[in-house]
Amino acid sequence: MALNNYIKRDIVASLRNISLVKAKIADVMPVSQNMRLPDIRECAIFGTQPFECLMDAVINFPDETYTILINKQPVAMCGTAQYPDSKDNASVWMLGTNDIDKHYFVFLRGAKECINILQAEYKNIDNIVPVDHTKTIQWLQWCGFKFEEHIENHYGYDFLRFNRCNLFQSSIYNESSRPVMH
Repeated sequence: MALNNYIKRDIVASLRNISLVKAKIADVMPVSQNMRLPDIRECAIFGTQPFECLMDAVINFPDETYTILINKQPVAMCGTAQYPDSKDNASVWMLGTNDIDKHYFVFLRGAKECINILQAEYKNIDNIVPVDHTKTIQWLQWCGFKFEEHIENHYGYDFLRFNRCNLFQSSIYNESSRPVMH
């Protein structure tokens, strides 16, 4: 058994009993086997299984895939995928377990900081969510995401596009420029 997968972790951020760590292959099974129904449904809409989706992220995007631990147990996996045509924009995602609901306040306490870490290198992160996933939509709004008004249709299901701008990356004051000579 790969006990080292749970003992020695690359902790990115930690607040009391919630941690954001670099994802490991060992995280895939516990998260995929205890996944929330809305997240299982979302995987199914796009023609994949939770295990396949998470394994693909860990293998193909190891530097951008993270696991959220509560009391050292994996409760969700998340990450970003940079858009090929823009180094400043990325798709953001998260798939969680039923344990998120059991530890909802702990999860909320660390959510915004987690999003800030995921977005650190990007001016904008976005993705889509099924219109009937109201709990997820409320959480995304609480985390500072904005929603577009029009509805997108994918594989016969209605989705809302959400995005979040990185104020620190997007500010004109952060862009390098020539000094002004007086």
